[in-house]
Amino acid sequence: MNDRLSIERRAAADRANRTLQALCRDLAAGEIRLDDFDPDTVAQLREVLADAEPQPDAFAYAGVGSRRTPPDVLDAMSDIAQTLGDAGTALSTGGADGADKAFETGALRTDAPITVHAPWPGYNGYRPGRDPETDIDIVHPESTETLEGRTYADLAREHHPYWSRCSRGARALFVRNVSILAGALDEDGGTLPVRAVIAYTPNGLSVGREAGGTGHTLRTAASLDIPCVNLSPRTPPEPNAAALAAVPGVVREAVLGRVPGLPR
Repeated sequence: MNDRLSIERRAAADRANRTLQALCRDLAAGEIRLDDFDPDTVAQLREVLADAEPQPDAFAYAGVGSRRTPPDVLDAMSDIAQTLGDAGTALSTGGADGADKAFETGALRTDAPITVHAPWPGYNGYRPGRDPETDIDIVHPESTETLEGRTYADLAREHHPYWSRCSRGARALFVRNVSILAGALDEDGGTLPVRAVIAYTPNGLSVGREAGGTGHTLRTAASLDIPCVNLSPRTPPEPNAAALAAVPGVVREAVLGRVPGLPR
């Protein structure tokens, strides 16, 4: 019984395929036109085809790093941010001096969305809302907001080895790190997901061993399966090669040639 049904279904599928092939040939040859079909059917077909067309993969990247990032790396960060911004890729960053500001500076040369995640209102001069002069969206994350079903506070605590010793201000900074990974706002107020982290840490250690605020961001990103590229010359080429293989192509193209050990 099941075998017979299977044979009948394969035969029906073969007939349908031959019919579709013949239809496509006739359409291509101009022997028939879509206008020859029932208008309602054509309208439905066009709607289905529009939904099936690949949509642009809008996303953001997180640009973060040490406040003591060397000048040549800061220049590379600005160039990377401008390249990605020209491609329409949004920036999610933290508003700190050094690396964060370098990414922001490069992105401001473009029309791409920029979101700064400030740990508290007024941090480094950032006030919540959209800056009328720069169009930067400035958000002040709450610890109770969630990312992939986890609160920002829970994720921040999980990836900090001495959370109980942290002051209230320090905890707000680490919650901000999680917020950066939650994404950037688009022009309509929606959220663009972070698909890559571009960072600098002085030691260039593996994600699990890197200390400080940037290390915390990298550990959290790794737990969320977000690939991380480290621009430190001390970073071994293998982890960066693995990360570059996992990031969207536009990020790979922007970063190649600027990553130590991985010339273009």
